[in-house]
Amino acid sequence: MIHCGTSYGHYKEIREQLVHHKPLRDEVRRILDKLGKPLVIPEEIVHYSEWVHVMRGKFAEKQTVDMSMIRATVHPACHYYKIVAEDAIYDPDIYGGQRTATVTGTLEALGIDVADYSTWFDCCGFGFRHVLVQRDFTRSFSTLRKIEVMKNEVNPDVTVTHDTGCVTTLDKSQFSAKAHDRNVGIPVLSDAQVAALAMGAHPFRVVQFHWHSTDWRPFLDKLGINWQKYWDEFQGDLESIRAGTKSGITLGRRRQARSVWLDE
Repeated sequence: MIHCGTSYGHYKEIREQLVHHKPLRDEVRRILDKLGKPLVIPEEIVHYSEWVHVMRGKFAEKQTVDMSMIRATVHPACHYYKIVAEDAIYDPDIYGGQRTATVTGTLEALGIDVADYSTWFDCCGFGFRHVLVQRDFTRSFSTLRKIEVMKNEVNPDVTVTHDTGCVTTLDKSQFSAKAHDRNVGIPVLSDAQVAALAMGAHPFRVVQFHWHSTDWRPFLDKLGINWQKYWDEFQGDLESIRAGTKSGITLGRRRQARSVWLDE
């Protein structure tokens, strides 16, 4: 299971090449033999949002926060469905089966109104190469081709995607356009964050709103979530950690929690 859309797409592509081309497989095996390593081809590679999509009904059963008043737009991660296109999840009940069902299906299961917009198929602007060597292009593309279009056409409460790079680019690029008085200002979340929030997760301890740059307070206000109360609780946690009366999460504790979860 992979989170990064680009890693997912490339792993899918390479797996397909290894499975269908024996000469390539033999060459890779020869190299791995020199390293004393076996060639292990995973039976399947799954993007995390596909698991979220499959579990959307379970999330809706455990939903405690009404989201029926929320309008959202969706940005599909390019490398999730454009590299090995035939392996993406489609559903005839979502966009008539003409667009990927992940993210949109989860939001609809939680009662959210998903609105369409004209640049749905466009990249978020990250692109990997130009985010490193031409950041101004990334920021302008992200805000002018995606966020501002969403804002002008449907004015959503939130936009939701399913890739770390997409969340980061769409969220953290908006400050630059705001400085030029462009029509931006949409909080950006992942589908997993929205699902967690719907089930009553703590906005900061779990959902991690404090890592986001675009103002998310109007979104939480519309949901009726007293974010100030949760923020104060979170700040209390930090003060306790600084004072040494509360330990932070460690790798050892994570392993212990995983062990308990597996035992259960």
